[in-house]
Amino acid sequence: MPAIIWDDSFSVHNDEIDGQHKKWITIINDLHAALIGDTVIGKDVTVQSLKAMDDYTRFHFSHEEAFLRSVNYPDYDAHVELHEAFLKMMKRYMDDIEHDRVVLNTEIMKVLKNWLQHHILEEDMKYASYGEH
Repeated sequence: MPAIIWDDSFSVHNDEIDGQHKKWITIINDLHAALIGDTVIGKDVTVQSLKAMDDYTRFHFSHEEAFLRSVNYPDYDAHVELHEAFLKMMKRYMDDIEHDRVVLNTEIMKVLKNWLQHHILEEDMKYASYGEH
C-alpha cells in the first residue's frame, strides 16, 4: 500500500487547514512505514503512535470545525458527525490494541489511509470554496 502523496488535489484553499492536512498525512505515512519496516514495533510504540495521531486528529478537527462555524458552513453538523465517527473508530482500534484483541496491521492502516483520503478529497472539498481568500 503506497504512501499518501500530497498534491494540489488535496487543497481546500485554506493555507492553515492544508498545512494541517499535510501534517496528518505525514503522521499516517510514518505510522505505516514503521508498520511495514524491518523493525518489529511493540504494542507500546503502536499505542503511542496511534495516540499521537488521535491527538493531532482532535487538534485538526477542532480547528476545522471552528473554521466551518466561522463561515456558517451549511453542512456543519453532518461534517462534525463524520469527525466523531472517525474518533470513535480510532478509540476502538486503540482499545483493541491495548487489550491485545488486535494488532496494528496493514488492514487497519488501509482503513485509516482510505478514510483520510476520502475525507479530504470528498468531504472537505465540499467546503473548499469557503476557504478561498
